Amino acid sequence: MPHRSHCARALSCVVLLALIAPPLVAWAQAPAAVSGRATPAAPPVTAAELAEISERGRALAGYQQAVWRAYSQLLASKPDPRLVQRYVAYRADSGWVVAFGRLNVTRDTFFVSHVGIPAVIDGTRVDTLFGVETMETPGPDTDYLVRAARAIDTATALFWPRSRPYEAAALPAPDGSWWVYVLPAPNRAGSWPLGDDMRYHISRDGRNILGARRMHVGTIDFDRTKKADDARFVAGVHNTLVGDVPEDSDVFHVLTRRPRVFEYVFTPRFLYMINEDGSIRLVLGRGPEVGATR
Repeated sequence: MPHRSHCARALSCVVLLALIAPPLVAWAQAPAAVSGRATPAAPPVTAAELAEISERGRALAGYQQAVWRAYSQLLASKPDPRLVQRYVAYRADSGWVVAFGRLNVTRDTFFVSHVGIPAVIDGTRVDTLFGVETMETPGPDTDYLVRAARAIDTATALFWPRSRPYEAAALPAPDGSWWVYVLPAPNRAGSWPLGDDMRYHISRDGRNILGARRMHVGTIDFDRTKKADDARFVAGVHNTLVGDVPEDSDVFHVLTRRPRVFEYVFTPRFLYMINEDGSIRLVLGRGPEVGATR
């Protein structure tokens, strides 16, 4: 079941300035090759594609935050663990709703035992507090919820086991198929893990894997408890070797950790900035000779 994942890693102003000493120029302003220096490579994605990464990352953050909050309320009621074996979050008119329940043996029905719904305060729905409704008799679902739960099962069957806890989330793709994310969960209080995560593309019925993407190699555990209480955190930074674009989970990481600060992502050839709202900006090209560590 879910672990609440919050991250508190960032750099001080002095360290950050040392890391970004080169001028932060927009790509359109990057100079052409002079004196035999190589011209930076063309950016690998368009602004529209960066916006799509942001949108998926925001949805993933909304999904997981709803699960963490609803599950904390559910635990207080001491539910029967036989009835609560899976969870699926989805967007509704009231915001993110979380259905808790179980798949049957043949995986063609998802029986909903509890539903977490954003609370109403002073007549307004809020997404920081959830109420949990208990079904007198678990209700069967044979469409959205069962397909999402089945997609998670299909993806995690290839991923488990690992030496640390992981969380999974299923988001619908525009064509009706699924994006299933498998992310590291904190294994101690105050931990903010990033890395060793996967994104699977699963068929609409949740039974077949259409593709898989490893988003990061290795895990960084950011532990704010090791920092002085008065330490000032202004930004985060990490390197990646997997590809030349930020990942959906990078956006998720920025939106779920506390305090929420922007993040610099160094790829082998580019530097990006993920803002506190999850939007992504290409800062500059680094040149092909620059490497990375993760």
